[in-house]
Parts: sequence; C-alpha cells; structure tokens
Amino acid sequence: MGIRMTTRLEKVNKALLKEAERVERLTVRALARLGEQCVTKVRDRSGKDSWYDRTGNLRSSVGYVIAKNGSIIQYSDFNQVKQGSEGVKEGKELAEELVKRYSNDYVLVVVAGMNYAELVEAMDNKDVLASTDLWARDQVSKMLEKLKRQIAK
Repeated sequence: MGIRMTTRLEKVNKALLKEAERVERLTVRALARLGEQCVTKVRDRSGKDSWYDRTGNLRSSVGYVIAKNGSIIQYSDFNQVKQGSEGVKEGKELAEELVKRYSNDYVLVVVAGMNYAELVEAMDNKDVLASTDLWARDQVSKMLEKLKRQIAK
C-alpha cells in the first residue's frame, strides 16, 4: 500500500515560497518595530535624561538597519535634528559597516553613529545607548515569542 501524491510539485513549491515570504514579512516587521522603539527611547529624551544637543549630530546619528544574510533590507529614518546633517551620514555609514559583521540570518543593528557617543556616556555620564541596549535585550525574547505565535497562525 502506498500514498499517491496528486498535487503537482509546482503547487507545493508555490505554497512553500508564499509561506516563506509571509514569515520573512513578519520577521522584518517585528525587527522594525523593535528598532523603532529603540530609536524612540534614545532620541526622544530630554537633555537632563540623556544629553544636551549642541549641533544635533549625535541625535541625528541614531537609527537602525535590518539585514538578512549580510544584505540590508530596511533602513530607519535617520532624521536630522538641528544642523545635524553630519550625524545622519555618520549614523548610516556606521550601521552599514556593522552589518558586514553579520552574514547569517537576520540582524537588527541600532546605532548612535557619531564617534563621540561612547565618550558622552563615559565622561559626561549621560545615557546614549546603554539603557536602550539593556531594554532591547530584554525585549528580544518577548518579540520572538510573539513572532512564533504569529507564524503559527
């Protein structure tokens, strides 16, 4: 006794590709949501709670990219604050450079791209990315559980 497959292989492949595309859309959407939340947490704080803008470059350099297998598939807006056009450029460049370190699977890279961001945190004892990094690490497991439920539907 055997099982005879009556569905054409092309239909099976089409269904599998469609499902893979759905999973990718859900994954990118979840990563983008987390990225947007991170950017908001970093950028939308007062100077007292973060740092005081002089040029706007540091705040303008905050953003994220999402990559799959080393190729960027989505950028956040690196919105310019004050005269911070240099920050926009530096943020995008740093995010693009960091993505090159991750050639497998999906990756979300959140940056504060100005070269003095760490100095602001260390010397001025101001929070640039540190608290958001801790918060995001905590959120990843929650995001993955939600993503698993969405994929299972």
